[in-house]
Amino acid sequence: MKYNPEEPQTYSAPLLQQVQERRARRGTVAGIGATLIALAAKFKGVLLLLLKFKWVLLGGKFLLSGGSLVLSIVLWAQVFGWPFAAGFVLLIFVHEMGHVFALRARGISASVPIFIPFMGAFVAMKEMPPDAKVEAYVALAGPLVGTAGAAACYLIGLQTGARIWYALASAGFFVNLFNMLPVIPLDGGRVVAALSPKLWVVGLAALLVFAVLRPGAGLLFVGFLIFLSLPRVVSAFKPGALDQPYYRVAARDRLGIGLQYFGLAAFQAIMWAASGAAVHVGVTPQ
Repeated sequence: MKYNPEEPQTYSAPLLQQVQERRARRGTVAGIGATLIALAAKFKGVLLLLLKFKWVLLGGKFLLSGGSLVLSIVLWAQVFGWPFAAGFVLLIFVHEMGHVFALRARGISASVPIFIPFMGAFVAMKEMPPDAKVEAYVALAGPLVGTAGAAACYLIGLQTGARIWYALASAGFFVNLFNMLPVIPLDGGRVVAALSPKLWVVGLAALLVFAVLRPGAGLLFVGFLIFLSLPRVVSAFKPGALDQPYYRVAARDRLGIGLQYFGLAAFQAIMWAASGAAVHVGVTPQ
């Protein structure tokens, strides 16, 4: 794996599928999302250049993070309403901060979360982790903390009976579970790289199945993930790809990472079903 300092690695958080009750708005949401993706790609170099200047970082990084967070809430509110939008975006923020804390705890410089409305958020690293084991633990930190946030919403729902908390819990569990798919650039893809990069093909297949079973505005996002992941999947099967020192992880560490990965995914699936029994994912609370 080669590291290009001009293109920091990122951790992303995927977004919730649009609800069937809001089909009339899906086209607008997809169009806005596509435009934002194009703008983000076009101005990525300028953004990363600005992030290198400390005088900009002193205040600009918080303005960029906070401003993109507020913009995400405003746009999501047009689909789900203000209470749900605010809670959902904050759950994404909690997820991303899990990555930030894990990176900084290992001495790796990381940016504050930057949000892309209707797509999620990312945290930029200025350097790669030393090996796949460290990257796996950093990748797991996001879904782990994000799942804790969703669980907190579920517990509040149990105490209050308020429908919005079950909706937020269900959305949070779904987003973090989806993000555990074993494919780059999702967190699950970075985790299973410590087990075997060849597992990326499983995640790619899952994305294809998801696209077939859940067509709609979300198809744009899934197609974007497939586009990003395909080159990495192909590279994993090239001769000597797995012989790189980066992927040399001790068997004991592989076992520990595997248990944490599959255990967390199982818990997320169970809790998604449990919270979804109270309110379906994405239903705007009344």
